[in-house]
Amino acid sequence: MTTGSPEGPSSQWLEVHRAVLSTLDALASSTGWIATAANVGIEPIFERVLQQVCEPRGVTPEAYIDLISKDATLRREVQGRLSRLLENPGLVSMRREAQRREAEHQLHTLRYVMSGDEPPEWVWGSLDEEQQFQLRDAAESGEERDPVLLPRIDRALEKLAAGGATYGQCEDCGTPILLERLQIVPWAECCASCQRKREGTPEAEPEPQIPVTYF
Repeated sequence: MTTGSPEGPSSQWLEVHRAVLSTLDALASSTGWIATAANVGIEPIFERVLQQVCEPRGVTPEAYIDLISKDATLRREVQGRLSRLLENPGLVSMRREAQRREAEHQLHTLRYVMSGDEPPEWVWGSLDEEQQFQLRDAAESGEERDPVLLPRIDRALEKLAAGGATYGQCEDCGTPILLERLQIVPWAECCASCQRKREGTPEAEPEPQIPVTYF
């Protein structure tokens, strides 16, 4: 199948494209894909859609990706559907819950290194012997002690222990802190914009959302 003339894709490719959009629209109205996307991301979901649509029509997903990579209109239509999937409330909720669990693990290990107080058994037992040795060595050396950061870690753990309803919520403006920020700074009390205001630093460009760039 050819990709079409300089005027645009061929009618066969447009049919493939419409089928991809239709399949993504059907996914958006269902829930069966959410758990998989929460665990491994949206990419495998999209790859499976392309396989289901392209292979019965005798084309490859790679050829379709190449097509829409060269056509901004088609690309925006697919990216819009993928963005809609990523904004699904169920997926966002599951991602935030997974982030809370990961953040609690990270915070407990950081607290151990900084205070010498051993973390809960569920955290310690999830580490292999080499990780336990490295953490114990760091805790005993005292080199990582940080009297400024430790109270912030304790505050984040208190929020999680209280049920996590306020964890990941900006203390100043009340909006959710981006998951990508929490992954880097699990003790963050504020979104990046409010944190800059607290520190008196110039306002930067708005925090970009993670773009959908699979092609």
